[in-house]
Amino acid sequence: MSQTKPQSSPNIAFSRIHKLRQSYLNAQGYLPDYWADDELLTAYDETLAQRIRWKWRAVWGALPETSTLPRTLVDLGCGTGAASREVLSLAQENFDRVVLLDRSARAVQFASRKIHQEFPQIKVETKIPKEPYLLLVSHVFSELPDEGLRDFLSLLIEADSILWVEPGRHQESRRLSRLRETLRATHTFLAPCPHQSLCGMLKDGEEENWCHFRAPVPREVHHSAYWREVSKQLGIDLRSLPVAYLYARKLPNLALDAGDTVQVLAGSRTFKGYVRFHGCHESKVFRQDFMKRHSKTLFEELSEPDLTTRLSLRKDLSHGPL
Repeated sequence: MSQTKPQSSPNIAFSRIHKLRQSYLNAQGYLPDYWADDELLTAYDETLAQRIRWKWRAVWGALPETSTLPRTLVDLGCGTGAASREVLSLAQENFDRVVLLDRSARAVQFASRKIHQEFPQIKVETKIPKEPYLLLVSHVFSELPDEGLRDFLSLLIEADSILWVEPGRHQESRRLSRLRETLRATHTFLAPCPHQSLCGMLKDGEEENWCHFRAPVPREVHHSAYWREVSKQLGIDLRSLPVAYLYARKLPNLALDAGDTVQVLAGSRTFKGYVRFHGCHESKVFRQDFMKRHSKTLFEELSEPDLTTRLSLRKDLSHGPL
């Protein structure tokens, strides 16, 4: 499990982290190498990187078919290694080595030290492997222009498996939907939506919509004086952890039967006696009202959906048309 408070001194350089966070939020597809020193990497690892790890924890817990993944992780744009370290903390028995890739040599060295300390049995390398690998990509769209993404397409297409996690904002999520379309010819999609058709968010009329979810924040964080200070200093809402993700594999026989599946998205609104929720089905994206009288349990699930909230059209939503 990832830490929820720093192991080192809590005297974090909040002003530097706040400036870095603002650069992420304001970036229009490009940022220069900002890892100036290990102090900044450490401060980031104890604050913003922890929130990223919470997202990865939630996403990993929602994935189907992880038992047959390749035993090599490739962490693209690794930073402090938040993505690979969280995956290893959850399933280290499934992997033998991690390949760290980042434009910053300082970041690669930092992430390598952390992995050696936390998972001494895992080999750490810096060259793209010839063997099958699971490609991890985390929070890169804010600093990756379209031409930069094209430079990585060969790495994506060659990957046996891909797990890509981004903030649950409109811009990043819709870029992820467009990337999904690029990969349709080479990969099978398993999550969040298990169908192989065009992403519903890319259809006409859905330009203002986007695929995103709410990941849970660890309970202990809400009782932590340290995290209250982080929230105050950085302006972070600890109640909200929006996330968008894509999980794909090069195994056609793994394609799931998605004909009846509705993936419930974030954004539900609760009213007296009913909930209005957003769902994604292979046929379309829709908004629907569900009456509490039909099922109190399902009403509660739809009111606060998580990454695993999926419904059956025939069984769960037979009370009214889409």
